[in-house]
Amino acid sequence: MFGFVHSPKQHWSAILSVLALSVAPIATIAQEASTNVLDLEFLPPEITPTRICVPRAPDADTIAAWENWDGNALPNIEPSLIKRDINRLQQIDASYWHETIELMITRLAESDDGYAGNNALMARISAMIAAGKFEELRSQQLVTQLAADEDLLSPRLKNALSGYFRDGVGVDRDIDRANALLVDAGYSGNADALLALTRLELSGKGIEGWDVAPELAVTMAFGSLVGELDPSICDRVARIAREYNSGEIVKHSPQLAHDWFRFAADLGDSNSAWKIVEYHMLAENFEKDNDVLIQYLTQASDAQLPYAQIALGRIFETGALVERDLDRSLQLFRAAARSGLRPGLTRLALFLEAHGDRYPGTYNERIAALHKLAELDDVAGWVFARLAEDVYQREGRWAGQEQAVAYLERAAELGDMDGSIDLALALVAQRGSPQDFERAVDLLSYSVSALGGGTPAKLLHGVFMCQAQDSPRIQEAQYWLDVERATGTANAEISARDLIALDRKDDALTIALIQSQALYGRAKAMASYLKYIENAPETTPAMLEFWRDYSNQYTSVLEALADLEFELAQNPSERVVAFDLLRKEYQQSGAPAALALAQAMIDYQSDASFSTDEVRALLEVPAYEGQGAAMRLLTALDTDEESGRRVFEQFADVIEANGDFDALVFAIPHLDVESRINYLSRAAGIIPCDYKNVMAMSRLYLEIGDTEKALHWMGIAEYLLEENPWTMVDLARTELDILGMEAAPKAMDLFERAAALGDTNAPKGMFDLLVTTDAETYDPERAAGMITQAMDDPAHAHLTRFLGVYRGANDDAKAEIESRLDMPQVYLTAANSGDVFSMRAYALHLRENAANNAELATSTEWLERAAEGGDTTAMAEFGYALAFGIGTEANLESAVSWLERAAANGSEKAATITALLNISEDT
Repeated sequence: MFGFVHSPKQHWSAILSVLALSVAPIATIAQEASTNVLDLEFLPPEITPTRICVPRAPDADTIAAWENWDGNALPNIEPSLIKRDINRLQQIDASYWHETIELMITRLAESDDGYAGNNALMARISAMIAAGKFEELRSQQLVTQLAADEDLLSPRLKNALSGYFRDGVGVDRDIDRANALLVDAGYSGNADALLALTRLELSGKGIEGWDVAPELAVTMAFGSLVGELDPSICDRVARIAREYNSGEIVKHSPQLAHDWFRFAADLGDSNSAWKIVEYHMLAENFEKDNDVLIQYLTQASDAQLPYAQIALGRIFETGALVERDLDRSLQLFRAAARSGLRPGLTRLALFLEAHGDRYPGTYNERIAALHKLAELDDVAGWVFARLAEDVYQREGRWAGQEQAVAYLERAAELGDMDGSIDLALALVAQRGSPQDFERAVDLLSYSVSALGGGTPAKLLHGVFMCQAQDSPRIQEAQYWLDVERATGTANAEISARDLIALDRKDDALTIALIQSQALYGRAKAMASYLKYIENAPETTPAMLEFWRDYSNQYTSVLEALADLEFELAQNPSERVVAFDLLRKEYQQSGAPAALALAQAMIDYQSDASFSTDEVRALLEVPAYEGQGAAMRLLTALDTDEESGRRVFEQFADVIEANGDFDALVFAIPHLDVESRINYLSRAAGIIPCDYKNVMAMSRLYLEIGDTEKALHWMGIAEYLLEENPWTMVDLARTELDILGMEAAPKAMDLFERAAALGDTNAPKGMFDLLVTTDAETYDPERAAGMITQAMDDPAHAHLTRFLGVYRGANDDAKAEIESRLDMPQVYLTAANSGDVFSMRAYALHLRENAANNAELATSTEWLERAAEGGDTTAMAEFGYALAFGIGTEANLESAVSWLERAAANGSEKAATITALLNISEDT
């Protein structure tokens, strides 16, 4: 035991003598005038840790113990613990628990004579004040009843009564009486009164009749708080710790506050153990000790403090101070969640979301935690966004739309950015009223401007360009495209080979852009940055470990890495790395990665023996998730005409409930007219706004016979070319197929733009339009110029293609071109580059215009090369030359062989000559 008994004023010297022996000595007692606080060091006693304090039960247990209490007999527990429960219930919700607290006070007074009378009266007054029942308190005159026994009151009650008179609570305000009571309580040794009087003294508002030096009063107060070594000591000494922490009376000292909290923790107080943890976590003006932190954090956690369980769970989850142990983390988070409070439920839900692959059977547990969070008053918006995701996953994007939108409305109302974006996309997908569309635009715009979201700018471009019912709205779409580019959030497209060649000095801006987008969580950017740092000479193992760990938080990163590996691979053995990445992604993510793995198996089926059954099994996983791309590949696995219909019928219900854009496009040709209207609207509402998908929509309309709508979507595609030459060539050819020569001027412009960007197919498209006589673009002079230019190219890649088009051109166009060129020289140039047609054409020209036997022999040599190259006409002409010895020695046997090959390929001339030779031979 240590401490003292409350003593009147005349016994102060004796009290100080006891303190000097029982409490650690006072090292310094000096008032700090500049800050009006005392520089006083009051140390805790050195004792052997003994669990004498009973830890307070978790709130959930306290609530459970009293919410079904019948109000009759008290539970068989210590009265001091019942008093503590009364105080805690007041802190949790004083109004809600007021009637229960009144009954608890009554039953406690009946069973404990020491509590009856003024102590119970004081408890009732405190309960009414906590519940805000001030008028009722005054009308019942409970404070007046307490004041009537003023002389008999304990120092604690006198101090409380002083406060009531000072603040006018339950009685008329009376400062003089309040001061007298406070001084009396102070001289009687009440710690609260001593500290209150000292605070007034230090602030220059000392009370008349109080003449104890501040340092002495505080020493007395702290000594009083230490008092007896009984189960309530922890609550008392924690007050000393709080005084050193606040620095209002004694000088702020994190170390002393920590030491007093540690003293209480060692006596069994779990809340003080948590306070120690806070000091070591913050480590502000305080030397951190991780071993001490873990020791007391474990103590607080074992006492079922939810915030301690969460903190310890996070340490085990990250492996920051202890060996990583996810099972232990889950156990702690589950324990914290049992409190029913937001922090515990939040951490459990997020943990199960992050580690769902490790705990595959816990999905329903996570959703249950989200539903409990949704019922709380302080719920965050992300909870409703996650619940909407659950609805979409269970019911499908179309079947669950109504319920999901209701959740998303709550998420947006609470300011959650992801929920706001998802709500906007859902409103656009519904393609309802103009008001819904404008609200969607407002939500996305707010996400860009107020919340700093980069993705919404890209989405807004797509909304105005593709998804609005009156799309394309070019001006608005262009504005948001410019915003995306200006903020540096547009996707950085860079090849795998360029990635590994990036130089930190020369390409700093590009590297920074990829890194920024990786931090946004974009899978392709994450993969690109990982590939860059894997090859960068300045990369450290720590950097690589950080980015690999960071990328593990996001899906599809391994798939994006596999795409880069496929791009870099030169042979099957190098593609093994990419396949391993896809298989790992499939194991982790399931359906989202199955499609990529199956597609790779199809694309590289020569690498290994992938069975059709294996690919089909993979594809059915995403197909049953509503992914139309998988359905199309399933259709392609069977080559018969009915495969599309069979696949549609297999997945028709899935498409109706959850079909993505590709699935809707796949299904529409198999639907009746009325159903098509609904599906076309759905497809337009969720179409990914890029060239490929917009052209898929255009071709769909062509397939169902709506040319007008096909051209509408083709017009949108023109705004999505993005300086990609392949898209320009594709759009030009598609428009020519639909509109014919009406589209020639625009097609020519597209071919020219693509050619300027280096596309190898575009020049042939240009040449074709230049030699088409019924097109506005007809220009044989320019066509002749392109041939001349192609002859100057050492590779002669375009020359052969131009001559192929030239052969099929109108005779008038040919004549115009021939008049501008030396065609024999053109043919010779092309022949030397390996063009079989030009070999034959040059050979026939030489034969027709040979001035001597040497030129005739050269002609036959070219015919032989063309024949060996597979040209049927050349075979016939070469056979003819061999038969009659034109430019070579006659060889009837060889001639017949070539002529028969030509005849078999359909050459009438060869068949006729062969017949003549056979007749001549018979004759």
